[in-house]
Amino acid sequence: MTQLGTVPIGSFSIAFQANLGYNFLGCGRKSALILCDRDRYIRFNCEICPFHLSKGLAVPLSSYADERDFCFYAEVMLLEIGFIGAGKVGKALGLYFKRHGLKIAGYYSKTAKSAQEAALLTASTKFASIRDIADSSSIIFIAVPDQVLEIIDCEAVALINDHSISKEKTWIHVSGAHPSDILTGLKSAGCAVGSVHPLQSFGEPSNSAEQLEKVWFTIEGTEKAVQAAQTILDQTGGKYSLIEAENKPLYHTGACVISNFLVTLLESGIQLFAAAGMQREDIMPAIEPLIKTTLSNVREKGTIEALTGPIVRGDFNTINDHLQALVAQLPCELDLYKSMALKTVRMLENKRLTPEQAAKIVQILEETSHAG
Repeated sequence: MTQLGTVPIGSFSIAFQANLGYNFLGCGRKSALILCDRDRYIRFNCEICPFHLSKGLAVPLSSYADERDFCFYAEVMLLEIGFIGAGKVGKALGLYFKRHGLKIAGYYSKTAKSAQEAALLTASTKFASIRDIADSSSIIFIAVPDQVLEIIDCEAVALINDHSISKEKTWIHVSGAHPSDILTGLKSAGCAVGSVHPLQSFGEPSNSAEQLEKVWFTIEGTEKAVQAAQTILDQTGGKYSLIEAENKPLYHTGACVISNFLVTLLESGIQLFAAAGMQREDIMPAIEPLIKTTLSNVREKGTIEALTGPIVRGDFNTINDHLQALVAQLPCELDLYKSMALKTVRMLENKRLTPEQAAKIVQILEETSHAG
């Protein structure tokens, strides 16, 4: 073994060595990749050297597809992810990250039992305080209800101001509704803050972790936090979009329309089938193929071309029949039908409906009232 040099890190120095029997390129002019005493890899000056020390031995570059893959692997090895919050989201994300080789430091929760369960699930550690989990993590995911985010922010900032924890940590919350700016205290203290939102609803942690393999994420925040989130999702293979903080409320509105209002729309349709005489327990099995086919058509053709039915055909008589049936038998559903029909007309106008057809449908909708 040939020792190339030492670099002081805090209270100890680390020697970095290379076995000259291996193929390696050596240190870069501005950076060095070395192994610390906790089997973690250290990166200096935000650049990775194109060699890798594993327990004192250099690994041949042929082990990696190219230098970029090599550098990425080294960067991932730096991450130690801790979670504040041990509910469905925190547990599922922990399992998802762990399955892709990321190190989970552990969990802190106001409910010790939840933290213990999450730690057992991910073979990690239960922590007793924010200070403890911050000390053991380089990135802290905050997976708590939205109304608790500001409380966590205040508690963490107090620890930073008290010099109990370092401001070099990266803090990432998973709220869909709020931007990273909600962690205003941490951001003002100089910490990297961000948000990573998985576009899915969560249930049982193991099943949700499986679903995360196919889920799309959104990322926003300070530069360092965004880079950390991208590194994590690049490791897991997760797909993601970068958005601006000011657009987070609009993004979440879209998620609610797709997820929450889809359920509302299905319930409205179920009520119509029930009013027509179908047994409620038969309705979901009956409509499930229709739902799947519709979603498949949207996926293949896009929303405009996937539409079928009387509106896109300009079938004025059938539209009028629908309206009259609602007035007579289920007037509570009339306003929703008219609203959705009008939105559909606007979507199709000058595409699959002529202006004349669109105007005629709008006229029919406007002339129909609860009084008939």
